[in-house]
Amino acid sequence: MMELSGTKWPPVPGDYELGNEESSIAILVVGRGQVSIPAESFAVKGTLKTENVGLEKVVANIISNRNIRFLIACGKEEFGHFPGSALIGLCKNGVDERMRINCERSAIPYLCNLNPEAVERFRGQVELIDLIYPKSADEIIAYDPIYKFDQARTEGLLKAIEDCKARDPGPYPGELIFVLNQGLVQEGGKVGAQLNKLADTFVTSMLQMPSEKLSTNADLVVMSNRFGVIYDPVDGSVTVTPSVEFAGRLKAYLRGEGQA
Repeated sequence: MMELSGTKWPPVPGDYELGNEESSIAILVVGRGQVSIPAESFAVKGTLKTENVGLEKVVANIISNRNIRFLIACGKEEFGHFPGSALIGLCKNGVDERMRINCERSAIPYLCNLNPEAVERFRGQVELIDLIYPKSADEIIAYDPIYKFDQARTEGLLKAIEDCKARDPGPYPGELIFVLNQGLVQEGGKVGAQLNKLADTFVTSMLQMPSEKLSTNADLVVMSNRFGVIYDPVDGSVTVTPSVEFAGRLKAYLRGEGQA
């Protein structure tokens, strides 16, 4: 993690809309929801679709703006990744020594591009306002198409914004923190494509050798931490990943070791 003065905010690219940088409010739409509200009502309004790299970007951008003291999470939870569950678990419980978020449902909730200090700063700086609905897995469909907020959802969000403005405690007293590394500075689409390709590589090799347990369980070999290059001894493939550590977590999850 690096602390840099004069770095343009927000330092990490992502799927977001900028508003008033001095606002105390950040809005996070979980899933594929769309809502239009005045830009002066927030510092940044973005989306969250993954419980790992996506959430890391949220943390990094918030802790680099001391004015943001409230994070309003809204929209619909997504089945599979359960990014909303990861966000709530992060704010309530933090992470363990492996940087795994202490949450119930999320598939691979590891924050491999952050460190404990960044996580604790995030938890101390912002208050989470939870407007995510639904949360029950029974009510969530596997793929929820893009949808617009209905009137009740929009009014609930606007009310939460006004409540936060009335309670604004002022800028966080700590120093600005900028987290800059390969896994975070890449555009979200590029990161997603790399991780999807990596998952396909792992799954393909496992399907080709279902009886060779020792081979399919072989650990990855890191060829370059700086450039995110790994070697998979199962099929001899060399791959670029936005996070070497997360690649190992991903492979463990695909082997059925999601808690590893």
